[in-house]
Amino acid sequence: MDAHLTLEFTNPLPDFVRGLKTSGKLAQRAAEDIYGYYIQVHEQFEGVLRTAGGITNLMQDSPISIESFFQNDGIEMDSCHWYLEDEKPRVFTPRITKSRRGLNPLFRSDQIITLAKWKRLQLAIDNQDFPVPEMLELLRIRSQLQWPRKKIPTIEAAILVETLLREYAKKVLVSLGFSKNRVKELRNELTFNTFLNVVLPLSLTRTETKRIEDNIRKVDALREIRNDLVHGNIREEDIDENNVRSGIEGALVVVAFI
Repeated sequence: MDAHLTLEFTNPLPDFVRGLKTSGKLAQRAAEDIYGYYIQVHEQFEGVLRTAGGITNLMQDSPISIESFFQNDGIEMDSCHWYLEDEKPRVFTPRITKSRRGLNPLFRSDQIITLAKWKRLQLAIDNQDFPVPEMLELLRIRSQLQWPRKKIPTIEAAILVETLLREYAKKVLVSLGFSKNRVKELRNELTFNTFLNVVLPLSLTRTETKRIEDNIRKVDALREIRNDLVHGNIREEDIDENNVRSGIEGALVVVAFI
């Protein structure tokens, strides 16, 4: 965590050097190049720690944002300096275009525990109103979207919901007269789509259907995104985060119900 990263360029491009001396578009481009190398080194070092280093239980340390990387007075790291051979180091402080994620998600106003929230926490504790493990895991998965990650949360949430629906579907089929052996024989025929869009709706009353049908559609959309990822039809950058978030929130309702 307390390390210095040094990048050495042999015969750097003129525009790159000019970017280090200015504060316009060339500086922004140079900053993005430097930050890209930082991300690359961060991932590569983590990789060799886990493989060649044999560190199996490594604490996850996410890369800092590009805004923090180039902050002059930031508390996270020293300033970014650059120099040509035989010259004195100079501070590089490009003006970074603020992104939608410029603010660390940990420090947003809605993350502050206010007096009103504390009262709600105490009421939940008094009532022993704690989330079941599956709900808690979904909430943890949802929080990954803030960092930002989309591919892994999509796959993890879909797998968790499919597993729970599989167990629910077995109970439903047994209650409908299917023997346990017959349910076991049908195991390979029953898919996520079947659990979600056939077995679950058939087990609901009209009132229950109205209550969760919108959330079933959200989970179905999440299922389709998961399938597209698994089959290589889309890349992580093609995923709409809002659809994943909506799907996970729908999953929270469906899991709470089942």
